[in-house]
Amino acid sequence: MEGGFHEGGFTPLRPLGHAEKYSTTRSSLAIYLNVGLTALYKRPDGVPVKPALLHALSTLISKHPILSAIPVATDTPNPYFVRLPKIILNEVVTFIKHDVTSPSSDWSETLDKVLEEEHNHPFEVKPNTTLPFWRFCVLESSNCPESFGLVFMFHHSLMDTKSALSLHDELEGYMAQYSGPVPSDTVYSPSLDLIPSLEDLYGLPVSQKFLQSQESYTEPSPDSWTGAVQFRPVKTRFASLWLSEVETKGLIARSKKERTSVTAALQALIATCIFSVLPSTYNTLQGDCAVSLRQFLPEPVTASTLGCYVGSTSTTYHRKSSFDWGEARRTKVDIENAMAQKGSDMSVGYLAFIPNQHQWMLQKLGRKRMSAFELSNIGSSFSSREASKFQCEGMLFSQSSSACSGAMKVSAVTGRDGKLALGFTWQQGAVEADMVEGIKRALKGEIERLAVSA
Repeated sequence: MEGGFHEGGFTPLRPLGHAEKYSTTRSSLAIYLNVGLTALYKRPDGVPVKPALLHALSTLISKHPILSAIPVATDTPNPYFVRLPKIILNEVVTFIKHDVTSPSSDWSETLDKVLEEEHNHPFEVKPNTTLPFWRFCVLESSNCPESFGLVFMFHHSLMDTKSALSLHDELEGYMAQYSGPVPSDTVYSPSLDLIPSLEDLYGLPVSQKFLQSQESYTEPSPDSWTGAVQFRPVKTRFASLWLSEVETKGLIARSKKERTSVTAALQALIATCIFSVLPSTYNTLQGDCAVSLRQFLPEPVTASTLGCYVGSTSTTYHRKSSFDWGEARRTKVDIENAMAQKGSDMSVGYLAFIPNQHQWMLQKLGRKRMSAFELSNIGSSFSSREASKFQCEGMLFSQSSSACSGAMKVSAVTGRDGKLALGFTWQQGAVEADMVEGIKRALKGEIERLAVSA
């Protein structure tokens, strides 16, 4: 790359791809900030977390060059990654003490507060900074010493949440291997090249018809609910919903019996529950679904590669008197048809045709949103690793709200404890908190009912 060194003295790496640039554009405009993946751990009483965690992070940084890369020039049309010379771990790992009495009773309320605060805390390049675009929070309680929470926050230009799931799995393994001595909190960055961007790895063709559909704005019909118009500033609100193992197994079993997927069932269920709290004047809504494009990518990308490889699909729903498995099957067909195109005619491919993403994003403000919600389900976290002194069990996926996308985001992951957790995010002023609580209650009730019938 021309230009030698960034003004901070950091080594330039490569330009951002269009999907990576989309994430930096949103964050530089304070439209969308970050993503989180939290793991709940069991451990023997008295085993310290910090030295094992620092050891594991040192190993991960030496292995994955994206962890020491930060995006710069993000307010220009040509942002690029640079390499931090070193990372001081004590600056990116925070320990939070709280007063929960058991993992089952109080963790969710504590986590919700921590995550809401974290999702309103941006990643920024500051003068003389050595801070990467990720951080960890460790939640510990003296009343519950056998458990702790590990919150991983990261910028979406670095990786997607499938990547974060893989990182958590590696982290657990490296923590288990630690046996002393106390590691240094300063890690020098490896001289490794970044893996190419999504667009440099794989073609994302766009048809003329799709291009024309993306270039024109047609306001949703009056009977389509999309929350408030797109606006700034963005204050993220967050709330979680944890299903039991029985409810999760019931949803999986019933979805399989009904010839659909858990993701498609969740998407149709969320649409049904949104309708249940809306006035009868709203009869239509659009649900977006994030999908991984990783399966189409060539080497060097593998299941454990850290990078941003995500596309999306959309399904329109019409009000029905109750949940209909036919809608879940229809949603599954929509997702399968989109995936059969192998990345063609997806909005992520359209990004290459936008000459100035900042202008394109700003022109959305003041317009109605296109979708009511966005579902991201990263599936299950499983490991064949033998039990060790640090055992990851539950997981929670979360992300900041956005000024320029669906009115509500629902992020799903199933932990090794067999429990599906859902993170609900909304922008303050775009959706009322009471409405989100109503949707959560309705969704919990529907899943309980389906689990019983399964």
